[in-house]
Amino acid sequence: MASKLVVALAAMLPVGVLAAPAANTLQIDAYGDSTTAGVIKQQGKSRITKASEIGFLTQMLQQHYGSQLNIVVKNHGVPGAQAAELLYKHGGNDDSDWVKLMQQSPAKIVLLNFAINDARHAFFKDKRVHLESPEEYGRIMTRLVQVAKASHKQVILQEPNPICGKVARWNVWPYVWQLNQVAQQQQVAIVHQFSIIKANPAWQAQMSEDCIHPLEPLYQQKAVRTFRLIAPMVNQYLGQQHS
Repeated sequence: MASKLVVALAAMLPVGVLAAPAANTLQIDAYGDSTTAGVIKQQGKSRITKASEIGFLTQMLQQHYGSQLNIVVKNHGVPGAQAAELLYKHGGNDDSDWVKLMQQSPAKIVLLNFAINDARHAFFKDKRVHLESPEEYGRIMTRLVQVAKASHKQVILQEPNPICGKVARWNVWPYVWQLNQVAQQQQVAIVHQFSIIKANPAWQAQMSEDCIHPLEPLYQQKAVRTFRLIAPMVNQYLGQQHS
């Protein structure tokens, strides 16, 4: 289904449309961990692929809107990152850096994808970082959303993909549940990935050998679901520009 939608999107515009001049620019900022960055682990080596979720998402948006709008998607994914590091960049409970970043960013849409490392650090009780129980994670994600909304950003929360094998003991599900609570309470969009991916009996075959990072076809499927939520926001933005 995902590949068919990508093909359909590509077929909607003529060849060379990406080079056509656009009326203005819409920036989307994507913040997250290594699954946002696009890490894949194969044959014992990790690398960042251009065919990541954000890579596929950028391609789909540009193909669909290229003749009307210059869409720039900035990938701020950081391998190993957890939500607290984005909110409290300098440690403690000082969130002024995130406030300043949102105030100064020209982005109209902000994607937030955290949970896997938050669960990992909490599981191992890593004293070197801000430990996030599911409840603390929910509080931090709430604050990230509130600050972004205060700076007139449209926020999309992204569920993590499931993890498997030995790392499944990190137990990401309570964090996914909290994320959905945040989305409901803050009235922001959320991309459902976790349970949808797990519903496929063969989903683990679409994962890297570390059972944490998707392979490129699964990154593509994740991008399709994210595109479906972003598209109405882009349409709204275009409508405002033409009104």
